[in-house]
Amino acid sequence: MRPLRLPLLLVALLATACATTSAQAPAVVARPPAFLWEVTRPGAPDKPLYLTGSIHLGLPGQFTFPPSLEAALARSQALVVELDPDKAVAHAQETQKLVLRLGTYAPPDGLDAHLSEETRTRLPELLAQVGLPPAAVQRMRPWLLYLTLSVLELQRAGYSEAGGIDRLLLTRARGTKRIVELETMEGQMSMLANLPDPVQELMLRELIEQSPLAAVNMARMSTAWEGGNPNVLADLLFTQAKDPAYQPFYEALFYVRNRRMADKLAGMVDAPETHFVVVGAGHLVGPEGLLALLERAGFQVRQLPREP
Repeated sequence: MRPLRLPLLLVALLATACATTSAQAPAVVARPPAFLWEVTRPGAPDKPLYLTGSIHLGLPGQFTFPPSLEAALARSQALVVELDPDKAVAHAQETQKLVLRLGTYAPPDGLDAHLSEETRTRLPELLAQVGLPPAAVQRMRPWLLYLTLSVLELQRAGYSEAGGIDRLLLTRARGTKRIVELETMEGQMSMLANLPDPVQELMLRELIEQSPLAAVNMARMSTAWEGGNPNVLADLLFTQAKDPAYQPFYEALFYVRNRRMADKLAGMVDAPETHFVVVGAGHLVGPEGLLALLERAGFQVRQLPREP
């Protein structure tokens, strides 16, 4: 179940395009495009919306933006994100109440009652790796424990939200551009909390099995983003999208949210100001991703080169 290895992020391998000439000429490596798209209405090329995908966690200094992305950001008056994390920090009490309401069980209910014997047996080893005693997680619902363990695993390898692409863009835009949110904290938490118990356990069990590869997969994500190849990302992310056991996950985490986002982005194309949009890279790709949805809605969608 590859798509569930990391929280709300993509894991992918880079497909590098190489063009070769005659035997006398040296091999030429094609420079990959940027992971950046321009969205316009037919006949209105001067009113673009820019769209990129984010890897939400990164190492310090890991991501370098190509010149075309820098130029698109400079031309935009608004930065559009899934959520503005600083708002959650500013309203810490409300956020904590949401986490308690949607992410924890009320006594006497607890985590063990919602997990199979296999998962209960394998969980303590991962908890020990990240320094969490079993008693500390007994009130957590599986989706919240999954996210918590994912972040702790990656923090041990040096990754943080501060190094993620959306955070880097927010830091640049703060105070100079209008910040627009596509979703709400409650909406995102409710999406995960409403997943059926068997799906939440699948997420947790997959994390247990794949935890040794967490840092490796994050390194591959960086390479994939820099390679600008949405097809490779989609092939990896949606390998089990047709499996009935995982359909509720894909529908909730991607398809429903993608349709809502696409409707909002369509209105932004016609707005007086130019919008630069960054959402999780998984929302862009695949037949039900934002790129495909916007094309089906009649927009022109063009991937941009690395140079402006």
